[in-house]
Amino acid sequence: MESKRKIFTNWSYLRQYGEKMIKLKELLYLKSLKGVGKAKIYKTYWNMLKNCDDFYDLVSDVEMTKKFSTDESKKAMDNAERLYDDLINSDMEIITVFDDNYPKKLEVMGNKRPLILYARGNLDALAKANIGIIGTRKPSRLSQEFEENLVRNIVNSTDRVVVSGLALGCDRIAHQATVDENKITVAVLPGDVYKIKPASHKKLAEDIIQTGGCLISEYEPGVSVQKGNYIDRDKVVAAFSDALFIVECGIQSGTMHTVDFAKDYQRQIYSYLPDERPEGSYDGNEFILKNHADAIKVENIEEFLEDLGTLKIKKTAKSVQQTLF
Repeated sequence: MESKRKIFTNWSYLRQYGEKMIKLKELLYLKSLKGVGKAKIYKTYWNMLKNCDDFYDLVSDVEMTKKFSTDESKKAMDNAERLYDDLINSDMEIITVFDDNYPKKLEVMGNKRPLILYARGNLDALAKANIGIIGTRKPSRLSQEFEENLVRNIVNSTDRVVVSGLALGCDRIAHQATVDENKITVAVLPGDVYKIKPASHKKLAEDIIQTGGCLISEYEPGVSVQKGNYIDRDKVVAAFSDALFIVECGIQSGTMHTVDFAKDYQRQIYSYLPDERPEGSYDGNEFILKNHADAIKVENIEEFLEDLGTLKIKKTAKSVQQTLF
């Protein structure tokens, strides 16, 4: 394997981060093999990853399985080398599942947790207590006013970071209201941390970074956003959030995916439901309160803040019982 070795282009970075960057390169190699994705890495290659001494040790182990030709392995190596060089010379922060600063909250996802997180901004934000705030892309005026007031109260009376998905509507309000108060918010993205979607939120994304927040994604730069990315993003939002607040959503809304994941991960769910609803679509909120026994109805912000103040993140969840390969 010696003849295949290449010189790292950024020695100072490698010396600083050592094993962390080696594991990144190994993961990029596996992801570059045809037909190998996150699920297969956890199921088939996890023990190889944990036990290999270095990048070329892993390559040798994979080639010995005879599942890939020498040419296929070489092509994956070359692609991993290229991606690796681009990444370590970028201004991104990169966290792998092997790193000490990998968010512990995501471990509740078991073998579906992201292998790599790409981030821009303040990584310290990922370790702070938080609350996820989500909802429809087309909130009513009533919900918009309530959410803006809710967020201002949360960030000015607690130390919690606001988490959302940088989508239109309720997500945007959650991030924007936090930024307006010069407080910290974390945006979980369905794609590239540089190529923001929707494009109209590019300035908001930069403002999140400037106010001490962070953008994170499990997708490396250049990867196109597919439909499934949004569901994967919702899983991360649910797992990463200590609690989840639903501002407004219809029963067929994509927000319900996040709610279901949050239930699986045993996160506390709060659902806004005003007594008088002259506008908007709250049938999803009603469904949550009827079908999720632990969900809490919220009408009064002060009472909600009192409950939030006593919240402790649950250490166990059904999903954590999945086998970790």
